[in-house]
Amino acid sequence: MPSTLSTAIIAALATGTLAREDVFPVTKPDFRYQEFSKLDRVQQKAATDQLDYTAITWNALGLADVERKGWDYLTTDQQIGATQVGFTKESWDCFIDHYSSAYWAELVGNNKASQYMRLGWSQQSWEGEGAHPTTEGKWWDQLSEDEKKAANSLCFFKKNWNSEDMNPNDSYFPFKFPEFRYQPWNELSLSMQNTAIGMMNYTEDLWNDLGTHVAEKNTFLNLDSKIREGAMELGFYTHNWDCFINHYQAYYWSSFHADLLVAVETLGWSEASWTNDMQSPPLSESKYWADLSPEEKAAATRLCYFEETWDTNEYPTLEDFDISTAVTPDGPLPQDINLNIYETTGYAGRSPGMVAAGQYIYNTNASYRTVVSSTVLGVVALAGAFLFA
Repeated sequence: MPSTLSTAIIAALATGTLAREDVFPVTKPDFRYQEFSKLDRVQQKAATDQLDYTAITWNALGLADVERKGWDYLTTDQQIGATQVGFTKESWDCFIDHYSSAYWAELVGNNKASQYMRLGWSQQSWEGEGAHPTTEGKWWDQLSEDEKKAANSLCFFKKNWNSEDMNPNDSYFPFKFPEFRYQPWNELSLSMQNTAIGMMNYTEDLWNDLGTHVAEKNTFLNLDSKIREGAMELGFYTHNWDCFINHYQAYYWSSFHADLLVAVETLGWSEASWTNDMQSPPLSESKYWADLSPEEKAAATRLCYFEETWDTNEYPTLEDFDISTAVTPDGPLPQDINLNIYETTGYAGRSPGMVAAGQYIYNTNASYRTVVSSTVLGVVALAGAFLFA
């Protein structure tokens, strides 16, 4: 049987996706798409001291607040820092801001409005007087060829359109495991407790009973700004919050694509049952982990479940299990997980038993896009991933 990687490559060759070349109006700042640890010391210092990046916000594309500003909206100190990292005004405005800080008239003046119009934008929608275009709910592979060309003209390509995650991940989960979230309250440091209380409105009971805090029923980008800031201080970011904390339960069905769609469908969900908000859940919802098929376990793993968090009638209590045995690469790994269900789409994490460096399966980390204009200063989650009413 061919490997997941070779199958994905064969599929890509068949569809021509490997042959396509991105063409940009500005030289691509390749350093921005490297892990933070690969930057030199001067770049790291400028990024953290002057642009307020952390390793996590650098590695999670589109997450840092500074990336929602055009060059002319940066302070002088920020411009100096950006220059030291390696940006120019042209590369920042195109690859980082994508001209989204500009007014529509400015976009018309610099010939960028026509590219946004190819992506479905109009002056009304840009200025907040109309709905966002359907392209805002698409992943890169769902865009038409013309839409991809328009996106290239605005310095989008697959990696930044999908806001891929570059955070190091040494687990079999698709994203970096937030181990601290599975520590009982009394094992947290005082500073973490203060952040959880003061910025995120946790109490000891809310922390210890996973899923009871109302914030955990929402997507990361739709959290209140103060709560989101606190979550980032603790070590959360878009990908690991939505996967480990929310398990994508606040997503609309249209948000699911590629391996996520494979996962929810393998667990028996359909658009009708998902939209009915648990009125007709699939049989997998009533099974214990041990009773799930290898394919269902692979699906649950993609949604960042593991045995201890799956096997609960209501909310798991942290005192009820020893998380360290379930998630560390050097600890016991789960058995009977069949990741072959992701042969076509690829899988973002590591295969159980493959824990050496460089053993990643074909990476398809695609989750979010952000859109910020001068009049619509908000964050838009991919495909309308909002909290259900």
